[in-house]
Amino acid sequence: MPEVSVCIPVYGVEKYIERCARSLFEQTMTDGIEFIFVNDCTTDKSIEILERILAEYPGRQAQTKIIHHATNKGLVAARNTGLAHATGDYIIHCDSDDWVDLNFYESLYKKAVETGADVVVAPYKREYEKESAAEEPLECDNIDEYIKKNDRKVYYLWSKLYKRQIALDKTLYCPEHIQVTEDILRNIQMLNLCQKISFVSGTYYHYYSNDSSLTNNFREINFLNIKEMCNILRQKYGDKYPWIHIGMKRGILVRSMRYLCKYPALEALFIKEWQNTPLKEKIKIISIEESLKAKAALFSALFSARLTTSLLRHIMK
Repeated sequence: MPEVSVCIPVYGVEKYIERCARSLFEQTMTDGIEFIFVNDCTTDKSIEILERILAEYPGRQAQTKIIHHATNKGLVAARNTGLAHATGDYIIHCDSDDWVDLNFYESLYKKAVETGADVVVAPYKREYEKESAAEEPLECDNIDEYIKKNDRKVYYLWSKLYKRQIALDKTLYCPEHIQVTEDILRNIQMLNLCQKISFVSGTYYHYYSNDSSLTNNFREINFLNIKEMCNILRQKYGDKYPWIHIGMKRGILVRSMRYLCKYPALEALFIKEWQNTPLKEKIKIISIEESLKAKAALFSALFSARLTTSLLRHIMK
């Protein structure tokens, strides 16, 4: 039985899968690890490339599973399939357009064993075409403090190694139709099941900013997914995480304004959401927004959301 299972969904990543796969197969953790790739009916050559790369690493072939969906089901379903086939004592996710340092999983596993932690958190780097930016988590003694102090660093699945019983807990509720911010939904629930947290340093997950990824576009379904995610968290935990709800609401409002020319349905969603937001929350959202243009547009919406979106449509054409 392996100690660590790495789950990797695969769809539309023929440009990136070789880089990802090589970083996995060249890990310093040579034994006790398995790689579970889930083919979500990708229409490109991602799987063909993956199989070609795997053939170059005979020592990894017995450690690697490639599971094929009969139909395209989306990211959450692909991750669930990976989890269903995972046999490790610890489980972690990896996105197939990203890559990891070669000692990444060994470092996380050793820390988990050394400390007995339920979850081990790693730093990561945001990778762009010509630069990168390191994101180091603020180390905390308990789970609640970690969630409160680390803002969006909390959200990502791929930077956290969880004990098997937590990753597969039957109380986790992650609807497969929620394709945007689903990692936040899963992570917050898993973190609430953890008693002990630990951290590693000096080894990085590399998060590639892919222009074609779900996070770099925004349309009506994104808006509705984020709203539903926030509602699920509120139903489970009440107002335990107000900064998450405020931050997510700011995100959907600002991104709606940015994309409303491209996706006209966002205008009505923005107006309804803004009108239903209490004044105190509106002020808080404006105060935390960093973009001066977005801050000005939100301030204008205090007086007329409809006029603001109408002006934005003309300005952004």
